Order: sequence, then C-alpha cells, then structure tokens
Amino acid sequence: MNLKKEEKTNENFMDPLPRIEDYVRRPGFRPVCPPTRFKQTDQVIPRAIRGEYGEDLQEKSLRALPPHPKDRTVFGPTMVRALLWPGCEAPVFKYKVDVKEKKKMSSHIKAFAKELGADLAGITYLHPAFIFENDKDGDSIQLTHKYAIVMAKEMSFERIATSPSHYDHYEVGKTYHDMTILAVHLANYIGQLGYPARASVMRNDTVFHVPLAVYAGLGEYSRMGRLITKEFGPRVRLATVTTDLPLEVDHPIDLNVEHFCQICEKCAVNCPAQSIPYGKEKAEIRGFLKWNEDSEKCFGFWRKNTYQWMACSRCISVCPWNKRNNLLHKMVSTVATKWTWAHRFILFFDDLFYGKKPKIKKVPASYNDYMIEEEDYRRITNEIAARNDEMTKKTMR
Repeated sequence: MNLKKEEKTNENFMDPLPRIEDYVRRPGFRPVCPPTRFKQTDQVIPRAIRGEYGEDLQEKSLRALPPHPKDRTVFGPTMVRALLWPGCEAPVFKYKVDVKEKKKMSSHIKAFAKELGADLAGITYLHPAFIFENDKDGDSIQLTHKYAIVMAKEMSFERIATSPSHYDHYEVGKTYHDMTILAVHLANYIGQLGYPARASVMRNDTVFHVPLAVYAGLGEYSRMGRLITKEFGPRVRLATVTTDLPLEVDHPIDLNVEHFCQICEKCAVNCPAQSIPYGKEKAEIRGFLKWNEDSEKCFGFWRKNTYQWMACSRCISVCPWNKRNNLLHKMVSTVATKWTWAHRFILFFDDLFYGKKPKIKKVPASYNDYMIEEEDYRRITNEIAARNDEMTKKTMR
C-alpha cells in the first residue's frame, strides 16, 4: 500500500531499497540517518566469551554444552549443519542462463525455495548496512551481490510453547539445520544457473536477516526485535541467499504490527530476563530508530541454568500473533492487519483465553530419558571450562 505523495518527503538513506514509510504507515523500524555496519565480533556471545560482561558470564559461556543429545546434534561442537558451511559459497557453472524476464525468474526462485522447505520467501535489494563488517573470527566480509532472497520456516507451535526448555531449544536448532540445508541447496542451484550466490545461515552469517525480511515483504519488525509474519507470528527462523542473478524485488508489507506492539507489551511482561523494552520510546541504533532489546540481560538468562535450558523463546511463545495457523488465526490476523481499532479487542480476548502470563507447557516426560545426569553434566562442563584454549573459544562463539 503506497501512501499519499505529500507524505513522501524524507530523504531515503537506503537507496536502492524503497522508503519503508511508502509502504508501511507505522514501521517498527526506520532509518533516520545514514546507517553504519555492524561487526559480528560485537555480538553478545563473542563479547561474553571475551569477558566484557564479567567473569561469571564468561565462564558460563565457555562451559556451555547442551546436556541433551538431540540438542548437541544441532548446537555445539558436533552440530551437523556445520558440515554444510563450506558449501555456503556456491560454485558457479560456466554456462550462464539468459534471464529475459526478471519477474518470471523471481517467481521460479521463490517457488523452488518453497519446494526445498521454505514456508515464506521474498526478494529485496542487498544494502551494505545489512552486511556484517566482519565474521565471528574477525575477518572482513566483502559481499557485492545485488539481491537478497530471504526465506522463513515455521517452528513447532507445541515445542516453542515449552520455552525455556531443551525441547524448544532443539526445535530452534533443528529449524536452523533445515534452513541451512535449504539455503545451501538454493545457492548451489543459482550457481548452476551460472550466477554467483552465497548462503547466509545461522553461525555462518554474512547478513542481517530480519531487516532484509522486512524489505522483502515477509513481515514487520516488532517490540521484541523479531520478525512478525501474518501466517506464523514471530515463530519462524530465517536464512538468506545473496546473489547477482537478475531478479524482481518485492516490497515491505503493512500488517499494523507497530500499533499492536505499542499497546500489547506481552513479550516484555513475560520476558524472564526483563530484556525487552516497555512503552513507546525507541532508540536510534546504527542509524535506525527501533525498539532495542538488552542483549546482555537476555543472554545472561540463557546461561543462568544450562542444565534446564540453553536459550529462551518465551517472547515468541506468548506473542498474540503466535497461534496455530488455522482458520481462526487467519481470520484474526486479517482483522489485525486491516483495523487498528480491533487491536484492543484482540488483546482482551487473548488475555481472557490464554492469560496475561500464559502457562509454560510441560515437556513430554519421555523426552529427557537420555539426558546426561546432572552430576555428570557439571563434571563435564567443568572440564570444558578448564580447557579454556583458543580452539574452545572459537567453537563456542
């Protein structure tokens, strides 16, 4: 939905991306000055490992190891998806397909992404502000691709509802695993069309996924800092493939999420770490005006008791947009996207039926049958902490 011409007066700091205000009446984030790039080495986990948040969190970060064997297949030194990282940079076939219709190619690429397992797919221009300045080892990232193909995959409603637990953490890791296979496969396919492509996936990232997903029309930015989609709310994980394959771009969509978040605050109320901001006030971060989560508080809770949980998705599980993708949810989300006056009614009934502080669902009793016993877990993690060498630091970033 384009807004009135008289409203299109502000400078566009994101060219060739469109002004987000031209499509979204109340954007959850927007550029207010020329943006700057961000270093992966300044993310919360590397900083915790370097001891910037104190010795206690540093030690907990270095000894972090999932106690559940399923968890260790998707997080940690033995995670399977790490085997796919060398394939993120696709080999380019010597014969280049002649793309005569960018619209047709875009439809083809998005359809193939969904064939590979994506639930949502969109395309946007790749802006330098959304490319990391360096990787987790501190090496400079040089990425000159023109386009970004952003994909989202739904996570299990039932598993996320148990957060914080190892049951939901495994679901997060499994979805990242699936997205890694998907993105590497798609990048490889584009390479076989004769064009360069690079898969950006969890722990082998080159780009910021959420803002690119917003510009690609997958959803909107929220109070909790996650993408909210109409279909699944924030209960998705993202991956991106960057490329020079000629494509037609999508545009941001208006779901009225910002107004909903302004009056909701359910994620902030239910956050165990109290890391999500309350109120309407936003902060300018690297040139963008947005709600800003306290990542140190959030990560501190992740490492509070690693035998019980390794991370937390509580904000996702309690969000009123997070419902099973059935007919009722489709009707309610459609109403929410069209009429802001209905938001308070939706919140009232969400509180009535699910509670202002929804109960955490129990993990199936049999799920933890093969977990390490707590005494053995403490001994093993102490040994890991004792071997505080450079290899351990790199592995656990």
